[in-house]
This record gives sequence, C-alpha cells and structure tokens, in this order.
Amino acid sequence: MSTYHTSVLLEEVLKGLDVKAGKRYIDATFGGGGHTRALLEQGADVLAIDEDTDALEEAKKIESPHLRIVQGNFRNIETIAKQEGYEQVDGILFDLGVSSHQINIASRGFSFRYDDAPLDMRFLQVNNDSKSAKELIAKATENELYEIFAKYGEEERARTIAVHLIRARQVKPIVTAGQLREVIESVVGTGKASTGTVARIFQALRIAVNDEMGALEEGLIGASHLVISGGKIAVISFHSLEDRIVKRFFRQSAFIEITKKPLIASEEEETENPRARSAKLRIVQKR
Repeated sequence: MSTYHTSVLLEEVLKGLDVKAGKRYIDATFGGGGHTRALLEQGADVLAIDEDTDALEEAKKIESPHLRIVQGNFRNIETIAKQEGYEQVDGILFDLGVSSHQINIASRGFSFRYDDAPLDMRFLQVNNDSKSAKELIAKATENELYEIFAKYGEEERARTIAVHLIRARQVKPIVTAGQLREVIESVVGTGKASTGTVARIFQALRIAVNDEMGALEEGLIGASHLVISGGKIAVISFHSLEDRIVKRFFRQSAFIEITKKPLIASEEEETENPRARSAKLRIVQKR
C-alpha cells in the first residue's frame, strides 16, 4: 500500500476499462500513481496527467518506456493528448479524489486538522493567475461566499457562515485553517456534530479555488473526442456534485452506459481505506 496515496476501486477500473497489453490509455489524474502503475503492469501504454507538482515528483519514481508524464489540468486533456501523440486512445480514467498526500501535507491547506496551515488549497500553487482560499475569503462578498458554500458544499447554514466570515475578517484577516474552522464552529458549535459542516465548507472552498466543476465538464468533453469507438471512459467521483455532472454527461447518445448504477467499494476495501466509502465509479463505452 502506497504511503503517498491509496487508489480506490483499482480492480474495478482495470476490469471496466478492459485493459489489455499494447492498448493506449490516459490517466487524467495521476495522483499517487496507483492506477497508472496498474495499467502499466497490464502492459498498457499510458499518458499520465496531473497539475500537482508533488504528484509529478512521485511520477518520476516510475521507470517505464510505456509511460509519458505531463504536468497540466485535465480540463486541457485534448490539447495535451494531441501534443503527446495520444489523440486516439482505448480508455481514459478520471479519479476525482484529492490524494491522501495533499490532505496530509499541512502547507497545502486542504485539511482542517492543522490549525496553523495556510489557507491555500490550490492544486497548482505556483499558478499566479489563481486565487488561494485565503484570498477568496478576504475579497469575496457575502453573496459570493454564500453561493460557494450552498452550491459546492450543499450546506444548509451557508448564509449564516458567510455572514460570520465577513464579520470575522473585518476584525482580523483569516489566513489559517484553524481560524476558518473557529469561525465555522462559532455558528455550528464544536465536536463531532460540527465536523460535517466544517468539512463541507473546506470542500466548497477547494472546489471554488480550483474551478473543479468547470474543469470536469471541459475534461469530459475533451475525453469524448479522444477515445476511439468502442473505447471506454471511467470516472471515480466522491461527492454528489461531481457524480451529477458525470451522470448527465454520460447519458448522451454518444455513449453506452456500462454501469447502470455506479460501482462502489467493497466492505473489505472500505475497511482498509476509509476514503473509499464515498467513491462512485461510472463507466461508459463510446459508440
């Protein structure tokens, strides 16, 4: 098991994509590389993409003539693939989960477990065009914060939390995960009962900072152009927002649904890897 990240639904992905030696695949979200390694072990040729610099460093540990690694956002998958000679592929995988490494590195600011962690949350931290979570919280209006929390966090108390954040930042800038958690807890209280709300607010900010929903929609369109007739696209999502986008896109006439209902992790996998509990795998075949 990787100390960097444990990939979910590994066997289900390999079976669903019908991976065979000599065929060409794109892992649009390299992450910790578990899926890419499994594809290579089956004798496949793989183009792996990831925006995260740490993930690319992990990718360098793999020595294989059958692997190409590119830093980029999967929203640009079509452009990247064509540049790398992968304009026609047998299968494409999107694993939309945040890697264990990203969560466990305090400096990334993805987790509310680290009080002193800076509120960054960008997948590509050197991207000067994107705002960090700290900047978003400092500049967004009450309505903008409310919409982020309500849409991307599906949080019932989105308005109240937005109001409290505006008040708190007028007293002192909110720059750490601990400060943000304290503001949320001033609305919902502390303890286990509040953990879900805190997690949803952090999730919502991460999604907004990285425009994850927009990237997903663009990435799926690009993938549909790259996969050959009879080829497959597999997507592992981790929350309802992602799953709705994937389900809606897959129910086009261009695809045959392989999974009428999403595949989920076994009890054994959930025990070994608790993050697998919310994973849903959908697979389609291009007509």
